[in-house]
Amino acid sequence: MGILDGLLELVAPTRCAGCELPGALLCVRCDEALPRVHTARACLRCGAPYGALVCTECWSTEYAFESAVSVGELDGALARAIVLHKDAGERRLGHILGTMLGSKVEEVWPGWAQTVTWIPPSKAAIARRGFDHGRALAEPVGLLTQTEARVLLGRSYARDQRRLGRGARLAGASGSFSPVGAARGHVLIVDDVMTTGATLDAAAAALLEAGASSVRVAVVARAW
Repeated sequence: MGILDGLLELVAPTRCAGCELPGALLCVRCDEALPRVHTARACLRCGAPYGALVCTECWSTEYAFESAVSVGELDGALARAIVLHKDAGERRLGHILGTMLGSKVEEVWPGWAQTVTWIPPSKAAIARRGFDHGRALAEPVGLLTQTEARVLLGRSYARDQRRLGRGARLAGASGSFSPVGAARGHVLIVDDVMTTGATLDAAAAALLEAGASSVRVAVVARAW
């Protein structure tokens, strides 16, 4: 730790995203208490935490991506860490969350991905946050999986879908991404949160049109 970092710690000490106690960005206790998704119980098609046998989240939905996994449910310390990283400027959490995600990918799909990419933020989001939070997650995933992380998607348009239902989200997200160059082989898309899967479905469709042979998705947290 440098002198400047030490002074900053004295003025504004690092606090845990879960319990807010000073020390680590995510303390051991909160890390162990994260609402993790267990692969054996989860739906590998859409990543729902309890859909291994019958998934009510995706049984009537067709996705362009073939499978999805998540580190945990969008709750507790994991949800707070995502918000702190994306909207409160705690960029150091990108490496922690991305490393968790990379470990999950290696656990479920070892050696599968040939390229890692991410959902590109809108220009307004970049201007508001000051950085690309998707890239911050994708780069640690690429390191852990020994796979190149690179830009493959651009935004055709961006629409706020937070208040829309499942059907409206899927319809509204269609065509919202365009490929940046050619996609080849197995492509893994990384994102922070998956709700209905509409955004990831649209991104996967664009990659398949650009030449990817198959697309899977990995997210830090699954809302359901």
